Amino acid sequence: MNIIRRFSILFVFILAACAPFTASAHEVYVLTPAEISSAVSMPSPNPFTAIPSHELQFLLWGAISAVAILVALAISVSKLFERIFDPLLMRLKKYAPLIGRLTLGISLLASGYYHALFGPELPLSQLVGSAAGPLSVALMVLGTLIVLGFYTRWMAGIALCIFALAVFQDKAYMLTYANYLGEIILSLILGSGAYSFDWIISKNKKPGRIAAAWEPYGFLVLRVFYGTAVFFASFYAKFLHSNLALYTVNDYHLTNYFHFTPLFLVLGAFIVEALLGICFATGFEIRMAALFFTFFLTLSLLFFGEVVWPHIVLFGVNIALFCHGYDRYTLEYALFERKRKGEPVL
Repeated sequence: MNIIRRFSILFVFILAACAPFTASAHEVYVLTPAEISSAVSMPSPNPFTAIPSHELQFLLWGAISAVAILVALAISVSKLFERIFDPLLMRLKKYAPLIGRLTLGISLLASGYYHALFGPELPLSQLVGSAAGPLSVALMVLGTLIVLGFYTRWMAGIALCIFALAVFQDKAYMLTYANYLGEIILSLILGSGAYSFDWIISKNKKPGRIAAAWEPYGFLVLRVFYGTAVFFASFYAKFLHSNLALYTVNDYHLTNYFHFTPLFLVLGAFIVEALLGICFATGFEIRMAALFFTFFLTLSLLFFGEVVWPHIVLFGVNIALFCHGYDRYTLEYALFERKRKGEPVL
């Protein structure tokens, strides 16, 4: 217990070290439509221009972040922590597909209920006009059937068509919601899986040859698309249209809590979120990144008072990736392959 207590204290220190650079939210959820329109239409300052006037702070926090990453990496590959956590984490792995399926189903159900596709800034009426009502019902039906695990691949195929329609409408902005695409493809690959109506009806029949061949790539696809979504959302709101993040910093007086200039605070948030996206996409420090991201998503919801439903997919994917951990297609597996289990722990 003493070891676990020390680990908990160390992990809290790692989170606290990076806290000043992660005070951010999905800006389009907390700003008014007028502020969003103004921020997107006006030229935005490059957040990297804040570095020359904050060189010492940039180097200091860069060093602290580097140390935190190295400490997290040392914990991840430690044989001591492997012995402590390996039995539990390996048991959690089998639940990752179930969590992934439930996440997609509940998220689609929420989208239909709130008459918006994936987020409040994408109302269904904007996507399909007068057909918004039927599409809302369709999303709720899709979500419910996926949650129950009934014809999941067919339902995911329909969801893929809806996502394609959204891409046709909103173009590159849909990279912000690439996590949904990852979830949809994961469901197409894995199907309903265990704990589903299809599983009960088929009496736990083994998947077909094609499904079995693609199964190892399911979480690779989810990780890559999830990392892409995290990276692009940060790039869009904190670099390409950095006024979105600046408005958030100023509206919520974040400089009162973190004593940096607004642009430097935006730069820090962009770097940290971009690194999280890269970690997920490459499979580096997956479980630590999932814990870290979940912790600050929770703080963001509490502080900004954001609507909860668009974040269901983020929490769900974080939990699914934490449970799944590593496989042969992750960077950390390639760097620290274990002879016994073939994967790191954290």
